[in-house]
Amino acid sequence: MSLVRKDKAERLVNLTMALLETRRPLSKDEIFTNVAGYSGTPEAMERMFERDKDDLRELNIEILVEAKDKYFDDEVGYRIAKKSFEMPETDFDSSEIYWLSVAANIWRGAALENLAQDAIFKIQSTNADYVPLEPLASMPIIQTSEPIFYSLWSSINHKEMITFQYKGTDGVVIERNVAPHSLVSRRGHWYLVAKENSSGDFKIFRLSRFQSLPKICSPEKAFVISSEYKVSDYIKDITEHLIERAEIFIKPGSGAAIRKLGDVKNLDSGDIEWDLIQLNNIDFDLLVYNILWCGPDVKVIKPEILVKAVVNGLEKVLSEHSS
Repeated sequence: MSLVRKDKAERLVNLTMALLETRRPLSKDEIFTNVAGYSGTPEAMERMFERDKDDLRELNIEILVEAKDKYFDDEVGYRIAKKSFEMPETDFDSSEIYWLSVAANIWRGAALENLAQDAIFKIQSTNADYVPLEPLASMPIIQTSEPIFYSLWSSINHKEMITFQYKGTDGVVIERNVAPHSLVSRRGHWYLVAKENSSGDFKIFRLSRFQSLPKICSPEKAFVISSEYKVSDYIKDITEHLIERAEIFIKPGSGAAIRKLGDVKNLDSGDIEWDLIQLNNIDFDLLVYNILWCGPDVKVIKPEILVKAVVNGLEKVLSEHSS
């Protein structure tokens, strides 16, 4: 979380607590003086306060605007009615608690773990029969890329434009400027569905190909997600990370990891010093990684895009280890 966003979050918490605990409406001057987080010129603090009120109302927190003095209405104050802020009592049965706990534990070790565990803590505090669920080795977990995942998730929620360095399947790194819409997982990989600002087209970006953290390049609420937008329209045909067919030479007795990647067919190499294998529908990045790991024991024949990716990977390794 950026320092600016952290400061804003703390200011919103401070403002909420002040408006909840006050016995009478607080004027703007009292808020600016006593609530930590407000600073700058009067105009700047006024803008902060207006944005903060909008943010709290979006969270369904009702801010009452009332006259500070019942005999004079020339100055107004602000407070939050406790009844409107309090959550209704919840009474989950044992089955509901179990599945909520499973859902929370799926995020263990991932980007949203803290939020998930906070939710479980709240359930525990309001349900006397709650029994903590111990994570089992067989339980699935969501793998996310920290801190990229959380940064993207936050920008989606705040509707902020972002820029980032991204490497395509051809190995070329370019800067992208997009409006992020959704995060989705497919075949063990996370993807960002976003609208490019230059073309207006929706594109899919694989998180493992990000070459930098996303940078926020707009205020919050910089774009609106259309009511017609459906993430399913863009993710149903994700296949860009698969190679339909690849042929590589491998030294006999080497490349065990590559030989176990999936649909592998042995071909006649015509050379006793090399095995020729064909791989079908193999994950692109995983194959490149394993080829680079094998070093001189592997030679790529085709496709050309795989050859280029391996060459780029070798050049990167050389540059990182050169004097």
